[in-house]
Amino acid sequence: MSTPVKRRKVNSTLLQWVTKPNTEADNDLIVGPICSATSPVSAKKSSHRQSGVDPSWKKTFPWVLFTDNEKGMLCSFCTKFNMKSKNGSGVWVSVPCTYLVRDSLLRHAKTNMHIEATDLEANSILAGKGQSIQSAVEHHTSLEKTALIGAFKIMYWLAKEEIPHTTHFASLLDLAKNLGCDYLNLLQKGESVNYTSQHIMQEMLHSLSLQISTPVIDAIQQSTYYSLLVDETTDVSVLKQLTVMARYFNQDLELKTSFLTLIDVPDGKADTLVAALKQFMTENQLPAHSFIGLGSDGAAVMVGKKTGVATQLKADLNSELINIHCIAHRLALAAAQASNNIPYLQKFKSILKQLFYYYQNSAVRMSSLKQLEHILGDPAIKLKEVGDTHWLSHETAVRAVSQCLPSLIASLEREASERHDATAAGLATFVKSPSFVCTLAMLSDVLPHLNRLSKLFQKTSVDFTLVDPLVSSTQMTLLRLLEYPADNMTNLPTRFEQLEEYGVKGSETDITSFKERIYHQYINNVVENLHQRFPDTNILDALSVFDPELIDKEDPSLHEWLQHQKLKTLSDHFTSVGSFEKVKTEFHSLRQLIAVNMKDHSLRDAMLKVIQMGDLYPALAKYCMIALVLPVSTADCERSFSTMARIKSVLRNRLSQRVLNQLMCISIEGPSSSDFNFASCVSAFGQIRKRKLTTD
Repeated sequence: MSTPVKRRKVNSTLLQWVTKPNTEADNDLIVGPICSATSPVSAKKSSHRQSGVDPSWKKTFPWVLFTDNEKGMLCSFCTKFNMKSKNGSGVWVSVPCTYLVRDSLLRHAKTNMHIEATDLEANSILAGKGQSIQSAVEHHTSLEKTALIGAFKIMYWLAKEEIPHTTHFASLLDLAKNLGCDYLNLLQKGESVNYTSQHIMQEMLHSLSLQISTPVIDAIQQSTYYSLLVDETTDVSVLKQLTVMARYFNQDLELKTSFLTLIDVPDGKADTLVAALKQFMTENQLPAHSFIGLGSDGAAVMVGKKTGVATQLKADLNSELINIHCIAHRLALAAAQASNNIPYLQKFKSILKQLFYYYQNSAVRMSSLKQLEHILGDPAIKLKEVGDTHWLSHETAVRAVSQCLPSLIASLEREASERHDATAAGLATFVKSPSFVCTLAMLSDVLPHLNRLSKLFQKTSVDFTLVDPLVSSTQMTLLRLLEYPADNMTNLPTRFEQLEEYGVKGSETDITSFKERIYHQYINNVVENLHQRFPDTNILDALSVFDPELIDKEDPSLHEWLQHQKLKTLSDHFTSVGSFEKVKTEFHSLRQLIAVNMKDHSLRDAMLKVIQMGDLYPALAKYCMIALVLPVSTADCERSFSTMARIKSVLRNRLSQRVLNQLMCISIEGPSSSDFNFASCVSAFGQIRKRKLTTD
């Protein structure tokens, strides 16, 4: 009879590894489910289940043996080593346990004789494999880490694809196991420990987001200068949100624009927004002296001269701060307001909206329009909504109406005659007028140029050096249309002939009258608005001193008085960079280099070259850094709002502000899975779990 042994602490990690049945297919690598014989699993009463053998018990207790008649249970470990209990009973060894409930297995797993038998089995397996205890533990730990990395990859994919992780993580993990990823079974630490609980998933998400956000914050802290891009919106749960992004240089002198945070603010007042921004900067230790630019949509609360957000931040944090009104917003306003003093164009925009809602709100009308498009051979195009806040909506709406105009006229006249619809009759009369057709042609020629400019301004890489040449080029193109109209206006006579059978009657006289009343005035308004919305500011104009085109190759000192004037403007504003005499001395040396070696460079490329020569021209290099980090567009903020709307919609708002920020950080800033360092993330997760357990 074996001598009763005292309960002793057993290496649970080792037990979990050695107690999994091995097969030849395993090639001596243990990657299957774990038997947690000594795991402190609390006994649970079976709920509404009659006594009897349950085959699923073998998944948690692989040592259990069922008798042939399934009327009893034995322990393979205790039987192998002929263990005896304290009272001398042979139950579980030579006598089957006949109390066929799961609690019996749990109680036996905690007995001294089963613990000793499990330890003997572990030593037996290790002796057969020729492994040491230490190497076995290290091998199993490596496999566990591989399994955890797999789980993090699944969580990362869900977050990156904006799929609800709380409801899909466990099912996707099971799918991966069923597809052959057996190593994921190592995540099962017991009946209730399997890395799929809500708090574990949130800690995994937190670890993933930290791996992305921490390097960004560190890079901003070390950047010589950085700018913040801010914008506010109201989300789908009617809460006001302030998004914050940053534009900065990283350690490799690469210009970056990154998402930082989304702040839940109670209202849109300037004081509230300023307090939120200052608190965020303090919490993340963002240096105020490097905060050089603030980009916004140009709302009064942002740019107000007395109490606006920019004014307060400039007074409280950095007097050298430059406020920039987003160029994409300015362009949208310039285009939208060009028709303000032309009554017919105001009516035209109203008709486009009415047409959209007339068909959008009726499936019967929409079906009728689709049928007519098919019969008449028009493209099957859906009408688009017009909105001044949607930068590219006007062109798409005009294009849709223009391409399906015959079907649209026929559909409206059918609705008017068959259903006696007065709205349809009124819309049909308007769209059949020569002025409507002429306006479609005019906007089809003008809006593509404005939309092309808008798309360029919405790019993350855009900077102030591109604004003036792009705007000037667009203005010249539009002015040319006054003398040489584009295709749509030129082909208006042919267009009227094609539409004559649908009741549209137009002539050369109508075209000439339209040009005099609307065409010339509208184009001139657009050009003038672009000029007013994009004025040269003193600082931005002064930064053009580095433009190679403005430095004469034969005589770089030509127009020296103008160069000195621009340098004086910069030195007076950016007093921390250096005195006028210092920057003037540096520039006299640099302009010779620009004239000889950078003549074929753009202003942006020339500034990047100067930044790389920061050791030779420290003050001028700082000016160039300031110029390139200035946030001329806040289009990235709009993209973050789109991400927020998608995430909050699919999750039905069931998430905290912290989790929302983590999901947005991964979705917007997260690299591809192949470029993500999951090993570091697992290590960070381990530290979080260790602190959590210590706190608990």
